[in-house]
Amino acid sequence: MQKRAVVLEPEEKKAITMLQQIRALRKDQVARRKEKQAERKEGYKKKIAKIDTLKADARTAERKEKRRREARSSTLDGSREGGGRNKKLKTT
Repeated sequence: MQKRAVVLEPEEKKAITMLQQIRALRKDQVARRKEKQAERKEGYKKKIAKIDTLKADARTAERKEKRRREARSSTLDGSREGGGRNKKLKTT
């Protein structure tokens, strides 16, 4: 069985076209907003990556300096002798 074609009134036609236009505008707004948000996120990720690299560089420099100081103090103190693991001596 075929459906009968429904003839719309002029007011209904105008209402339907207006709703379609509103939906199209809304969809466009959402797309632009998502694009803008993606740009902001990209900039933020770059900023965070830069900060992370700076922090990592600072940590490595700090570690190197700490090791240098420890090496200097250990050579000056002469505490390099017997640098192995301490083992208990067996007495038999």
